[in-house]
Amino acid sequence: MKSKALPLWARLACTALAALAFLLVYERLVYGVPFGQIYLPASAWSDEVYYVKQLSAVVTHGAPQGYFGFNESHAEVGRFAAWGPAVFYLYAIPGLIFRGQNAFLYCNLFFVVAGWLCFVWGTRLDWKRQLLFGGGLAVLNAPVRYVFSAMQEPLHYALVLAVLGMAAGIRRGCSHPRAAWAVLFALCAAATLVRPYNAVLWLFPLVLAWPRRKAVGGTVAGAVVSAAGTMLLMKKSYAPYLFTNVDMNAVDELLHGRLWEAARSVYYKLLGAWQQLGQEIGTGTRVGSCYLVLLALLLITLVCVIWNAVHKQPVFWKVCALVVTLVVLFALMLMYRPGEASRHTIVYDILLLAALLAEQPPLTAAAASLVLAALSVAGVRMTTARGQSDASTFAMPSYHAELAQEVADLQAALTESQARITGNDPWDRVCAYALYGGSHFGMLYAVPDGMGLQFDEDAYLMDPVNEIRSRYVMTNTDSDVAGYLEENGWTLLYEGASAAVYERG
Repeated sequence: MKSKALPLWARLACTALAALAFLLVYERLVYGVPFGQIYLPASAWSDEVYYVKQLSAVVTHGAPQGYFGFNESHAEVGRFAAWGPAVFYLYAIPGLIFRGQNAFLYCNLFFVVAGWLCFVWGTRLDWKRQLLFGGGLAVLNAPVRYVFSAMQEPLHYALVLAVLGMAAGIRRGCSHPRAAWAVLFALCAAATLVRPYNAVLWLFPLVLAWPRRKAVGGTVAGAVVSAAGTMLLMKKSYAPYLFTNVDMNAVDELLHGRLWEAARSVYYKLLGAWQQLGQEIGTGTRVGSCYLVLLALLLITLVCVIWNAVHKQPVFWKVCALVVTLVVLFALMLMYRPGEASRHTIVYDILLLAALLAEQPPLTAAAASLVLAALSVAGVRMTTARGQSDASTFAMPSYHAELAQEVADLQAALTESQARITGNDPWDRVCAYALYGGSHFGMLYAVPDGMGLQFDEDAYLMDPVNEIRSRYVMTNTDSDVAGYLEENGWTLLYEGASAAVYERG
């Protein structure tokens, strides 16, 4: 008698469709905006336009034709901003298929569903546990909100889920181990290249390879090569940010042999970070809520590990997830500003949740999910609290007809202006945005594909010592920057209700 069970490919196809349906239905029910009506130029997240335009530059021209940077800066090699170029070449894989203004959203959906599939394939997660996983994402809210944005967080969700899934598949004895090892190495390398501290994900192949010396050597070599490549990219191919976003003081002291100074630097940096975290959590800001969720999940996972160890139950993947998350949290506190690092913690919320559901016995897995649901108040607070930015940032941007018309009009003006340019100077294909000039940054979506963007402080633009090299500057006509540009012979190319763009005379 033939088995009525569906073949693996059919089960995975059903899983992919179910995951996609969950995400789309959740977005529609919670945010009330049909997926086709999401309109990124109306968003309150300024980083998104930088991501969208760098992706469009890669898929249309292979690389940006103008410079991306801050205060008229650019990378030593290449023309990407502070987050590239590895991120955008990874996004270009699905981006070659998904085109248009919302291509980033389609890519995010693709990555998350692919990561979910790898996780389910490797862990053999049944439909009940997948429902619990979806429920965990739902009560946290923020992970799903980022999927429907032009931010790169969903790529990292996918990578940690895929790493856990591939490692679990290898450990349980999958049918094609060599291919699985190759994919696991590629995933860890990709994760390291797009965010340096993700190098800690190499712990997963390392613990699997531990019984075999050659495998350990290969894993360590892969980790070192990918980490070195990341450092090289950061040094040569990242545009300098407006402020010091990564604190390397302790590392510099250590490299120069000043061990005591390095230890003091670590102590005071961690002390200051934890004091700020306490204030953020105590005052109920979004930043504090992000860390509150992570700390709660760390505590839940630790309690489960202790319970499982006492009752001689599996703890392997939970311990791996705990170690990885604690190392990343240490790195975030040591090298990043807690405010900017807060959204990075959401990736490791997902890793902890996934490890719990993949390994916990049924009763305690359900108990952990109930505890997580009880802590959903922290997830609600994270998406509604007023922090460094207004609470409206967690609303879903919907179609805005007047803004869409302005974007179309400005794009036509810029396209016509660009057609008149005959030289090869990259600065002729750059639009600078005056950060405090009063214009709506969503108008930057009008910049033709391939052009670069600069986010420039008004004081920088109006300092006569600084030459404005960008051919275009976006501001408002009643701003101080506009007055300065007019005094220096710039021509008004476009003026609308949301922005004005000046062209160098």
